[in-house]
Amino acid sequence: MIGIVLRVAGLLLCGAAWWWLSAKGQEQGIAGGMPLVLAAHVLLIAGAILLAKPIAGFAGDLMSNLFMPGERHARPQPMYSIPESRMAAEDYAGALAAYAALAAEHPREIAPHLRMMEIWLRAYRDPAAAQTIRDNALLSIKGKKNRVKFATAARLLMGESPPA
Repeated sequence: MIGIVLRVAGLLLCGAAWWWLSAKGQEQGIAGGMPLVLAAHVLLIAGAILLAKPIAGFAGDLMSNLFMPGERHARPQPMYSIPESRMAAEDYAGALAAYAALAAEHPREIAPHLRMMEIWLRAYRDPAAAQTIRDNALLSIKGKKNRVKFATAARLLMGESPPA
């Protein structure tokens, strides 16, 4: 961070020297002022070179995220096909077990918990069990943002009003 501050200070110094030398060169006319104007432009280019590396690094980091995925894509993704196929076959007990396994294996995922709540609410019509799933999920989901997202989605699923 201090390196970028020094580079910006150097660029400002080069810019001020460029302005001063250019003004002096224009006052002296073409014959006497041309060397001053050329020296001013050399200083401006030197200042630009000072900032080239950090600007290129910053832009490179932004662009690399387009082509090289971050950490969240490096870990295995949950496989929802088994519990979804059990849901389609109306094997709700099997789907609950498969979603519970997914939730245990991927503690940052909120979808398995929501789907388990949905099964308890829509298939079994048991809001107390859905409430238990929600309470347990709030304890087991990793990451504060994930817990907040889950709490909001669970409130919507349960048909509760937002907290005051």
